[in-house]
Amino acid sequence: MSTNNNPQRVRVLVLGGGIHGVGVLHDLASRGWRDVHLIEKNTLGSGTSSISTKLIHGGLRYLKRLDDFGLVTEALRERKLLTQLAPDIVKPIEMVFPILKKGGMPAFMVRVGLFIYDFLAGKNNIARHHSLSEAEVRNKVPVLDENKFRKFYSFYDCQTDDLGLVNRVASSALKLGATISERCEAEAIREFEDGYIVTVKHSDGSRSEISAQFVVNALGPWANAFLEKSNIKPTHIGVNNKGSHLVLPDIGMKAALFLQSRAGDGRIFFLVPWQGMTLLGTTESEYTDNPDDVAANEDDIDYLLKSCNEFLMKPFRRQDIIKVFSGLRWLALERGHNLSSISRHFVVGEIKATRGSLLTIYGGKLTTYRTLSKHIGDRILSGGGDFKKSLTHEASSWASPAESLKYLPASQRFQNYGVSHAG
Repeated sequence: MSTNNNPQRVRVLVLGGGIHGVGVLHDLASRGWRDVHLIEKNTLGSGTSSISTKLIHGGLRYLKRLDDFGLVTEALRERKLLTQLAPDIVKPIEMVFPILKKGGMPAFMVRVGLFIYDFLAGKNNIARHHSLSEAEVRNKVPVLDENKFRKFYSFYDCQTDDLGLVNRVASSALKLGATISERCEAEAIREFEDGYIVTVKHSDGSRSEISAQFVVNALGPWANAFLEKSNIKPTHIGVNNKGSHLVLPDIGMKAALFLQSRAGDGRIFFLVPWQGMTLLGTTESEYTDNPDDVAANEDDIDYLLKSCNEFLMKPFRRQDIIKVFSGLRWLALERGHNLSSISRHFVVGEIKATRGSLLTIYGGKLTTYRTLSKHIGDRILSGGGDFKKSLTHEASSWASPAESLKYLPASQRFQNYGVSHAG
């Protein structure tokens, strides 16, 4: 789908059609800017934005870092807002947090974390956490081996169709006058006296140029490579955080599981009912190869199955795997931190031109994409005399479900296990 032929000149050109790219486009369009355009080398949301754990959440595990409390508060606020703006796509889901008899986080630490989570949510909370009896757990998650756990807590986050959300936000931008071109790859960028010129490669092999006063580099894992290819030094060092997921048969879950691996790394993973199937996934694995080749490999699959099966009365078998997928979260590297301790706060690197600037996005979360987009919109408009507020928090700026772009169903979007799952 290409909603518009590439223009020759725009005020803002957004590179990348993931959630942050379409979020920036929607934000600027909501302020009344019409000459804003987005290009995507494949189709909207075809990268990491459609291969996440499908959760809109505050980030309970981020409470390990005191300086991430602000991020969690913001995410909890956005979580609530998205349930109001797109209730057909973002819906509450109960999470069961079992406390291991041996190993894992102690019950008092989990309880404190859940109290803080409720406190930070405040009026935006979905429901307060509480303890669950074994009978309640058996009803909600009948496959769980209760003998491995000493206690159970319930709390709420939200579940989404991530690609559906990308398409709803993109549709909202189009509704307000922005334009989008798919299958157009940003090849290079150079500065000129009136901003920047981006060389674009089309699907037929032809090339054209688009000039813009402002360029927003929302290419995620490809962001720095794009700059370096154009002989521009990135403002930040980036690192890719790989997340791998398995799509498995429905096992009768009425709530999701928030589990801690006993494999020695203490990694958190999720077992979630999703669209008539079960989704098993985790993150926190550094990826240094070509982002175009990212895939769940045999080690990823073994790790997930082993970690999960330890807690189930009926373990999953390899032949149960329906689909597999892996995505990359693009983060700004922090000195002195390992991958799991890097903050999910976003960072925006800016390179100023004689007129205008080039902004590159690092980090960010699916849940807080709107506030990141607002930050960039504020930054772009702050130097002009026509500053207008973002209106993406208002339902009137959003497309309705009927106005949304059509997209490929989940069953056709992931790697078929046993066919192309090896990286």
